[in-house]
Amino acid sequence: MGNTTDAFALASTAATFYEVYPLAEEAKSQLEETALFLISVSRRSTEETFKLGEHLERAAGLLPEGTLERWAVERCGYTARHVRTQRAVFRNLARYKDILVEMAVGPTVLGKLSAAEPEQIEQAIGFAAKNGKLRVQDIAAIMAGSKNNAEARPQIDPYDVGGLDGLKAIIAIKVRDGIKSFVGHIEEIRAHVCEALPKKNIVKKALAEKTHLTARVAHKELESLAQFVEPYPTAAYVISNTALPGKSGWAAVSKLLYKMGSETTWPDKGELRTWLEADVVPILEWAVSKSRAPAWSGVETNEASSASVAVAVDAAEPVPADASGSPDLVVADTRLMKESLTSIAEAFGATATIEAPKSKRTSNADIPSVAEALARPEKRLTRPEIIDRIKSESRIGTKSATPPNAAA
Repeated sequence: MGNTTDAFALASTAATFYEVYPLAEEAKSQLEETALFLISVSRRSTEETFKLGEHLERAAGLLPEGTLERWAVERCGYTARHVRTQRAVFRNLARYKDILVEMAVGPTVLGKLSAAEPEQIEQAIGFAAKNGKLRVQDIAAIMAGSKNNAEARPQIDPYDVGGLDGLKAIIAIKVRDGIKSFVGHIEEIRAHVCEALPKKNIVKKALAEKTHLTARVAHKELESLAQFVEPYPTAAYVISNTALPGKSGWAAVSKLLYKMGSETTWPDKGELRTWLEADVVPILEWAVSKSRAPAWSGVETNEASSASVAVAVDAAEPVPADASGSPDLVVADTRLMKESLTSIAEAFGATATIEAPKSKRTSNADIPSVAEALARPEKRLTRPEIIDRIKSESRIGTKSATPPNAAA
C-alpha cells in the first residue's frame, strides 16, 4: 500500500461508501479517526503492525457486517488481502505479541506467521530465539514440515489424551463447535420469527412448532457453555446449574429460550406480535451479534475498566431465574471460580471484583464443598425452629428448608 496517498482524495472517494451505508455520526467520526491512523502508518514496526490490526478490528465493529474490506479499500487505499492479513496478525498472534515485539519480527514475516497453527508459531519463535532471526522461508519450512509429520504419524483422538493437556483439548473442541452450534440454532429461530412478522396474521401454533424444540436445544447449549454447577448447601446430592446474573443480558437470553421452548408459555395472540418485535428479535440479535459492543435496550453495553461478578445458584430446579428476586438462590463463591473469573477479566484488561451477596436461605453460613456437605450430617429443624427462622428473616409462608427435589 502506498502511504503517500492523499488522505483528502481518499475521503472524497469514500463519500460514495457513506452514501450507500449511512452511519451514525458518532460511528462515522470514530471511523474517520481510524482512517487517519491507517493512512498515516508508514514504515511499520512490529508494535505498529499489531496496532494496525487492532484498529481494523475496531472498524469492523462499527461498520455493517461484511463491509470492512470495501471501506478500507475506498477510504484508506488498502487492498482487501492486506486487510485480511493485518486482522489475522492481530487475532492469531496476540498472545505472542510481547515476544514477537521483543524479537522485532517484521510485518511480512508476521503476515506469514499469522496463518500458522499455534504449535507451528511456537516452533517458529523457538527457531528465532536460537538463530537470532526469522524469515518467511523459515516459517514456510516449519509449516511444510509440520504438515508432513502430521501425515506421517497416526492421528490421536483428543478424547484419549489424559492430563490437563487432554482436558484443555476437548474443552477447546467443545467451545469451538458448541458456539457454532448455538449460533446456528439462534439464527434458525430468528429466521422463522422474521419470516412470520411481515404477515398480517401470525399463527402462534405454527410458529411455536417450528421453533420450540430448537429453543430447548439452544437453552441447554447456553447452560452447557456458560454456567457452572453447584451442590445445594444443605443437600450435597442435589446438583444444579448456577444461574446467570439476574439482570444481565445473557440471563435474559436464557430466560427467553426457556420461555420459547413451550407454546404454553408464549404470550396470547393479542400480545404475540409485540413480544416478538420488542423482545424476541432484539434479544436473539444481541446474542449472536459480531459487533464489539452490540446495542440492546435491555442491557447496559458501556465498557468499564472493572467487572463486578455475582453468580447465583438456583437450588430447586436448573431453569433460568432472576437472581435478584428469588430467596432460594445461593451464592457460588469458590476459590476456583474466583481464579477463573479473574483470569477472564485480565484477558480483557479488566479487574474482576467478586461480590458474594448473602443468601436468605443460607444466612451467614458458607456454602460447603461436596465432601464437607457429605461429611456433615444434615440437621432437620423442628417446626418451632422453622417458624422462628421464618419470623426472624421476615419470610412469608412456611416453606421448608429442604428443597422440593431433595426428597427424591
